[in-house]
Amino acid sequence: MLVLKGFHHLTLGVRHAQEDVDFYVKLLGQSLVKKTVLLDGEDPIYHLYYGNANGDPGTLVTSFPFRQRGVMARQGSGQVRVINYSVPTGSLEFWRSRFAAMNVPYDSEIVERFGERRQRFQHPCGIEFDLVETDLDPRPACVASDIPEAHAIRGVHSITLSLREVAESIRFMSEAIGFRNAGQAGSHYRFETYTGGPGTIVEFLHEPDRHQGSSIYGEGTVHHVAFAVDNVEQQEILKERMFALGYIDTSESVHRNYFRSMYFKMPGGVMFEATTTDIGFAIDEAPGHFGEEFQLPPWLAGRKDELLGRLEPISV
Repeated sequence: MLVLKGFHHLTLGVRHAQEDVDFYVKLLGQSLVKKTVLLDGEDPIYHLYYGNANGDPGTLVTSFPFRQRGVMARQGSGQVRVINYSVPTGSLEFWRSRFAAMNVPYDSEIVERFGERRQRFQHPCGIEFDLVETDLDPRPACVASDIPEAHAIRGVHSITLSLREVAESIRFMSEAIGFRNAGQAGSHYRFETYTGGPGTIVEFLHEPDRHQGSSIYGEGTVHHVAFAVDNVEQQEILKERMFALGYIDTSESVHRNYFRSMYFKMPGGVMFEATTTDIGFAIDEAPGHFGEEFQLPPWLAGRKDELLGRLEPISV
């Protein structure tokens, strides 16, 4: 059976580009890994990539700042509701103080689920995040001058999906994409790849009365979650397996410059993606210099000045 290797990235529709950069870089200590544009549609919209300095799969969150276009998405079920980042055990008090000092909305209560303490906070556009304490994440820390390694984010720990129904989605996770059921806590269900650990965990939150969210590109929602595969051949194996089971709502493999993407919807309505790891960010910037310059794929390179002139300036 094909087993996905865990997360590659998550993609959000946010508000303004500069406040998005400030959220990830100034607040969370992430690196701006790549500045480019959304490759769908005619109007230029930034596509901003954040993660650790290496741009490693599983640390990446990417953003489309849609306030420029004025398109609002609707939060609801059938979406990634919460993005969860790993931090070392004992770090939440540091982050609560940091959120308070920087006027970032956060929940007054720390909650515990699946044996892990969690702190909820919000992106400026209203998307929810959790910091999850764990000592099982060996990825390089996202340190900054005011964020010590002992408290720094390691990468995406897990995601929480909002689902009106869960039975068919539970079946899909095991039979179609090779995750194992790792437990239940009330209305929360937990799944992991067979390697397990931070960066491989998907949680369902059963919310039968929550209205259906939108699937469009727009401000205020997580549009999709991408899982890593080696190459296009692995995408095809996954696609053939899903077709054999009757899950035929999948796309062709689409060239996204730094990887190839194949999109598919799980039964609960959340957009998933299988993303290849065989291209990478070093095709246009050397390691150690990721995110320094505005980049375009070869087929848009001749429009660089035009597209930059239609985007709001951002600084890091």
